[in-house]
Amino acid sequence: MSGQIRSKHGCWTCRLRKKKCDEHQPLCTTCDSLSITCYGYGVKPEWMDNGERERAVANSLKEIVKITSRKRIPTKLIQNKGTLKGRVLAPAPRVSDDSSSSSPSPDSAGGDFGSISIETSALLMHFLDDVFPLQYPAYKADVLEGGRGWLLHLLLRTKPLYHAALALSSYHRLMVGFAKLSNQCRVFSTVQQEEQLRLCLEEVQGAIKDVNHFIQKKRRSATTGLVASVVQLVFFELFAGENGVWQIHLEAAIDMYRKGCTDGLSNFGLSDKSKALLYDDSPLRHCDLTDDGPAVVQEVATFRFMGATIIWLDLIASITAGTAPRLLPFHFKTFRSDSQTRLENIVGCPNWLALQIGRVSNLQYRIADATQRETHSDCAEIAKDALDIGRDIQIGLATARETSTTAPTSIVFACMAVVYLHLIVHGFQQLDLLDCVITEAMPILQTQTPSHLLSAMISPLFILGCRKDIAHSGRSVEKKKNNNETHME
Repeated sequence: MSGQIRSKHGCWTCRLRKKKCDEHQPLCTTCDSLSITCYGYGVKPEWMDNGERERAVANSLKEIVKITSRKRIPTKLIQNKGTLKGRVLAPAPRVSDDSSSSSPSPDSAGGDFGSISIETSALLMHFLDDVFPLQYPAYKADVLEGGRGWLLHLLLRTKPLYHAALALSSYHRLMVGFAKLSNQCRVFSTVQQEEQLRLCLEEVQGAIKDVNHFIQKKRRSATTGLVASVVQLVFFELFAGENGVWQIHLEAAIDMYRKGCTDGLSNFGLSDKSKALLYDDSPLRHCDLTDDGPAVVQEVATFRFMGATIIWLDLIASITAGTAPRLLPFHFKTFRSDSQTRLENIVGCPNWLALQIGRVSNLQYRIADATQRETHSDCAEIAKDALDIGRDIQIGLATARETSTTAPTSIVFACMAVVYLHLIVHGFQQLDLLDCVITEAMPILQTQTPSHLLSAMISPLFILGCRKDIAHSGRSVEKKKNNNETHME
């Protein structure tokens, strides 16, 4: 038997298609070249059941291969060290100290308005009207600052962001109408989504190369458009991706933002007037709207929005991972009480509370670190900080209750912070101390929170629900124990 033995360690997609797999990591080259989903090399997918689900996936892959084989979409991404592989971004580039910048060309979104097809226009409007509001359901655009004009301007001048938006728009439209679409339409939407994602990744890689080129020439650094593109990739992978790739994109966005904020914002390719407004944290409505005023408004509004988004995503990620927020040093400047960045108008959580949640998250990391090192030297300081944080949260919560303009979501986030701090300090002990907090939060969620805002309340729902479930479970166990004791008597 001289024939070649087929490897049994190929990706699940190639095994399903009964094709030879080159076992390239993290995505095999065969799947990549055909623009089909590579299901990787890990645990066997649940749909591989030798039944209807497996046949449905196999048929879908066949249809996609038919289309991509005819179109021969160029899907080769740069495979050298430190570049894109599949959906994985390269590490963020080092940023120069030079503050000079140049504006993108008017057609850098992929062509002038006349070249945008009807289908692309539909996807773009679907993103603006339906997808973006789902990403930021609590977002309130200031009319005096141009509303959402900064978003449209950025989309039409930033190629990777443009393609990332179209990819997510295509995915969302497919999911919304999945039951009503024919198999052919589903395949077309999937190919469309993957093609836009491929273009986005290639444009991001090209932008990073340009950044490195300009750094060598000491001419400019990363732009807010590039950072916004990477943030959009985070959302795409959160909604449609697999295997935690969003974490890699978020790490890149955090690194870009952190490096770009050094040396008085000179590393972000902003105009001098924009940097002055951001550095002084001046209101945009006081900005001179003549001459380059609209461009300044767009730059400042974009920077504030994206900066707040990245810091918030970093904070939420740190809560789930039990790590210290990597952008903690930026919290106070961004979210202090008189800051022009209003997080409540972006994600629904007020500035003062975001500061306290960041402190709790950092405290969680410090407690875990002290426990791992089995040292008690920091216990007194940790206990003091916990008391200080708890007092500040209670003062802020009391003030919020007395303020008629306080949004219901702010109260829920504050209740979440109380429960979060309690769980960090006391674990799942003395849960009865949280009954009044839960009693206050639940009716607000049930009757006062609009349904479209619930997606912005994932963290409060998770933490409040975690405490509620555990408390209910504990009472059930206690009740069962008492019943058993009564029965034995």
